[in-house]
Amino acid sequence: MKVTIELDLLDGQAIPNVEDIVRLTDPNWISDWWHISDVHDKANEWEEDANNVLTDEEAQEVLRVTKKYHDSEVGINWGVLEANIDHIKQHRKETA
Repeated sequence: MKVTIELDLLDGQAIPNVEDIVRLTDPNWISDWWHISDVHDKANEWEEDANNVLTDEEAQEVLRVTKKYHDSEVGINWGVLEANIDHIKQHRKETA
């Protein structure tokens, strides 16, 4: 069997390796996907101060930190994202 996969990648986005593609298509693997729009939605949920809204770069940092440091016993959920959003906002205040 021959399969052709076509992907539209954003500038700077890495080309997926074969292992990633296998994991996406193999029924023996599962994954959970989070996007910066999820981070923005959670960050802005109760935010009234427009100056305290996350930038795309900060939202990407939230995802990066979440992926790197999440506890596999807890997983990645809204509470974990919220804690990392708060961490990024606190870091912003301390470096301002």
